[in-house]
Order: sequence, then structure tokens, then C-alpha cells
Amino acid sequence: MFQAQQNLLKLNNELESRVEQRTLELLTAKADASGQTERLKRFFMQAPAGICILDGPDFVFELVNPSYQKLFPGRKLTGKPLLEALPELKDQLIYDILKNVYKTGNTFEGKELLMPMAREANGPLEDRYFTFVYQARYDANDKVDGIMVFAFEVTEAVLVRQKEKENEERFRFLLNAMPQQVWTARPSGKLDYVNEVICEDFGRSAEDIIGQGWQAFIHPDDQQSCLKKWLNALRTGHEYLVEFRLKFQDGQYRWHLARAVPLIENGEIKLWLGTNTNIDIQKNNEQKKDEFLSIASHELKTPLTSIKAFNQLMMRINEPQKLNDLIQKSAAHVLRLEKLISNLLDVSRINAGKMDYNMESFNFYEMLKDTIDSVQHTTASHQIILKSAENITYTGDRFRLEQVVNNLLTNAIKYSPEANKVIVTCAIHEDNSLIVSVQDFGIGIEEKNLSRLFERYYRVDNTAMRFEGLGLGLFISAEILKRHNGSFWIESVPGKGSTFFFRLLTHQIQKQAAIIQGDLYYHDSAITLSYNNVHSRIDADWTGFQNLESVQQGCHRLLNMMVKNHVHKVLNNNIHVLGNWSEAVEWVAEEWFPAMYKAGLKYFAWVNSPSVFSQLSARKIVNTLPDKIAIRFFTDVITAEAWINEQ
Repeated sequence: MFQAQQNLLKLNNELESRVEQRTLELLTAKADASGQTERLKRFFMQAPAGICILDGPDFVFELVNPSYQKLFPGRKLTGKPLLEALPELKDQLIYDILKNVYKTGNTFEGKELLMPMAREANGPLEDRYFTFVYQARYDANDKVDGIMVFAFEVTEAVLVRQKEKENEERFRFLLNAMPQQVWTARPSGKLDYVNEVICEDFGRSAEDIIGQGWQAFIHPDDQQSCLKKWLNALRTGHEYLVEFRLKFQDGQYRWHLARAVPLIENGEIKLWLGTNTNIDIQKNNEQKKDEFLSIASHELKTPLTSIKAFNQLMMRINEPQKLNDLIQKSAAHVLRLEKLISNLLDVSRINAGKMDYNMESFNFYEMLKDTIDSVQHTTASHQIILKSAENITYTGDRFRLEQVVNNLLTNAIKYSPEANKVIVTCAIHEDNSLIVSVQDFGIGIEEKNLSRLFERYYRVDNTAMRFEGLGLGLFISAEILKRHNGSFWIESVPGKGSTFFFRLLTHQIQKQAAIIQGDLYYHDSAITLSYNNVHSRIDADWTGFQNLESVQQGCHRLLNMMVKNHVHKVLNNNIHVLGNWSEAVEWVAEEWFPAMYKAGLKYFAWVNSPSVFSQLSARKIVNTLPDKIAIRFFTDVITAEAWINEQ
């Protein structure tokens, strides 16, 4: 339908040109006036386009051909002034244009101009579009005495084109609203559209991406396979389905599942619509799963092999002493196998949300001592020293917390093969929370690995030595502590050892209450805020253990003070922060910093906490922020003050 309308419009444009040319020839001819007028009248009446003659300054319809009359069916035009015949033109710009042509003699051409007009007398106004020419008519003295109007209504074609444009804009909006990469290609396979997600992922403009094509972004190792499948899809018209890696603006390749289907009309492919879905996480999980299965099969096979060997030996030996030794060794491997299977079952329960907890009151000191004694019986290489402990009653799942302590102790022994002791402490903090630490003197952990230790199946890669295990213990421990509303963190120095901490609340901590509150100064047990009038900044000093609630409360107060004092600089001191506040990372990055930027924040001096865990959390936040705020990290307040005062 649209193509037929386009052809009709093209034909009408050609007719316009011919009629206009012929009309001008007739108007400018100096031949016999009466004969010319008769010829002109016949031409007007036979022309397929609408033509009329407006006479005099009142624009009286002197001559109206049938095509023009059809534009206004039922209306009497001939012999009437323009505004009497078509009164809706009175306040429209088009009437002023007519007067200007009559005054100056300058020809006016209008292309698809909107003119609200009724079709019939007293009918409703409609948005109608016309392409027309206003040509001055001259008398014998070369003075303008009328206007010839050449008009052609193009309303239908314009509305169709507008509808198509609206549909295209709506279509592009939908494509840009999709979280996946979306693209279209011509029947030949040439890329001709990419949505905004692709532009953001690649850090390029749509024109640049379309110009380069997919080959500039697909991993070299994947290109041949992709091209082969794409050419086959173009040849057969079948679905295109392939997995490949795409290079993002950070230089990293990420796995995507590409799928494209053809839009077929009248048996012909009009375009290809494709999507690229990011499956990088799934791919990494598959890889981790494969690695885990490999490790698990090895770890499970090792004790089974040993048990089998010991049983074979026991069948051949009759000496009680040797037999007893073999039984003990076999039993140790049975326990190891039991622990591996138990960890696997716990992970399955966690994933299914079916990890059971039996919350009861128990003596925390006794639980800690019993767990230490139990682990001590399994090792002769290390002495586990309970340096200090509080005799306190705690409400929780004793068995699960024993599991946490047991895991930390066995890890400490495992990862300190050259050492001979592990130190355990248990103390009550001033906020009545319980802090437990397990310190070893082993290989330590590099900073880049600290934040990943509590991930499922994660095991630190150490090329110097090979440690057994499934990489599940810390993941399970972290989940148990979370269910007890606890937190955990690590301090470690490679080559010197690590200290694992966890914190449990002995009671429900009340919301931070203001000790001093005002627009220039605020203080509670978690944060102190002050307005520095001399340097026009807000100073924030965080103290003690922080959680999501305390971080949110302190951040909101900081934002309010910054707004009320109209400053754009903040000195953020974390030196007195204890433990790990990583649970607030996403909120700070996604909500608070954008709100601070909107409120006018420009410079942010961040004095690091001594905790490496807290430092990693801070860097994780900054790495997700756009370069809208100047954020600098410092290890001391003096250097931080010197920098922010210069801004």
C-alpha cells in the first residue's frame, strides 16, 4: 500500500512540474490575449492537479478547475472572495503569504504545508497537507491583478509517512529499552542498526559500529565459526544461533549468545532482527562448575583410594599394633570423606534455601573451647592457643557456629605448613558485640584474592604448593554468619600470615541516636560531621563497626549537611572504622553517590580504613562511578586535607 502511495506521489510531483512549467509559459506569452485566455482556460479545466485563479486584492475565485473543486466538495467557490468561500483561512499564515505574493509579485512554493481546513461548508476542521505554488498574474501594464494557485493535496501520503516514522520511533524505543544488545541487518547481511546497549558496551557511536561491522568486536578465535553460520543463515533463511565473545570498551571479552531471525514479507526477506544476550556469568559458572567437578572428583577419590589401600593391608596383617594403626588412618580418611560430603550437602541446602538453624542459648566460651580441643586432636604440627575468651551466653545455632570455627582453624593449620601455632581470641567490643579472630603465620593471601575468598568454589591459586579442599568451607561459613546477622573480614600479609575475624551481635543494636545535632555539627556513636567554614567543606569521621543501616543513616546526614551549607567538597575519614562494611557497597555506589553528585559534590577525599577489606570495598564503589566526581584515596588525614583544600 505504501509503495503505491509513493508511486502516486511521484506521479503527482511530475504532473506538478509539467503543469507549472506550461502555466508559466502561457502566463508569460505575449501572443493574442483572447486566444491565450481561451487556451489557458481549457488547460486549467483539463489539468489533473487543482488550479484556480484568484482575482484582485480580495482574491475572488475567478476560475476553479474540477480538480481544485474536488478539494472542497459541496462548497461554491467561483465568484466568491477567498475568505467568504474558505473562512477558516482568515487567521492562518497562508492568507498573509497570499497578500505578500500579490504585493511583491514574488512566487511562493509550499511543500507539504499543514493547513487546518474543512472539506465541506460548516464541516469540522481537519489537518490537511498541501503542496502548492502561488504565482502572480500581471495585467497589460505589468501590475499584479491576481494570483494563480496550483495545489495538490498530499495529506494521505504525509500521514502515512508520519505513521511510519512514529512506528519506527516506537520500534527503536522498544529496542533501546531491552537489556540485551539488539541489532538489525539488511537482507544481504550488512549491519544497519544497533541499539544503545551496544553503543554503551563497546564505547562507540552507532555509526562507527555499523561502519566497522561485527568483525571488529568478535574475538578472533570465534570469527570463522560465526561467519560460517551467518552465511548459512543468509543462504537458507533459517535462524542464526551462535555463541561468541565480544570485546567491550574496557578491553575485556564477554561471552554472548547471538540469535537472529528474518522478517519475511511476500516470500522475501526484508531484514534480519538479532539479539546478543550476555551469558558471560553463565559461561564462567559453567567453567567453575567443571573445575569444581574435577577438583571434587579428585578430592573424593583420594580418601577412597587410601581407605581401599588400608583395608587391603588390614586383610593381610595379623599384628594387633599395626592393625590398630591402619584402622586409625583409615578412620581419619573416612572423617575427611565425611566432611567433603557434608560440605557438598550444605551448599545444596544453601542454594535451595533449606539450611536449617536451631537457635538456642548456649555458652559461647564452652563452644569455642570444645571446637579448639576437637581440632587439636587431629593435628600434632600446630598448637592452637586460646589467648583470651569471654564467658558469655549467646543465642544461635551452636552446631553451625562450631562449623565456622572448625573451618577457620583447619584452614589456619592447612595454610601455615611451616608454622607451629594458631592463635584464637574472643572479645566483647564496647558496643557489646562479640569479636572472634583466628590468626595463623602461614603463606598469607594477596590483596587481589581477599574479596573473593568467601565465594563458592573459590580457592586461592598458589603455584608454590597444592592444598586440598573443595573451596566450600568459607562460603558455607559466610552464609552461616549472615544468617546470624554477623559479619566477617580478613587481614593478611603475604608470607607472614592471615587473621580471620567474625563479629556476632549479642543483642539488637539500636538505631544510632544523635548525641549532638545541628546544621553545622552532628555526632553519634557511628559518625561525626562538621562544617569547615574556612575551607568550605564537610568533614566526616566514621567510627566503630558499620553496617548497612549505620552507613545509610550517616550518609543521609552527610548529604543533608552538604546541601544546607552549599558546599561541594567532602573529607571522608575512615581511619576509625572497624571490621567490614561491604554490605553497603551497592547502595553507596548506586544511590548515595549519584544523589551527592546531583546535590553538587565535586571533590571527595577518602582517607582509607586500616582494614584491607574496607579498602577493597571503597575501591569497588569508585570503580563503578563515572568520572563526574574527583575522588582520591589517602592513608592519612593531613595529606587528604592538603589535596582537598587546593580544589
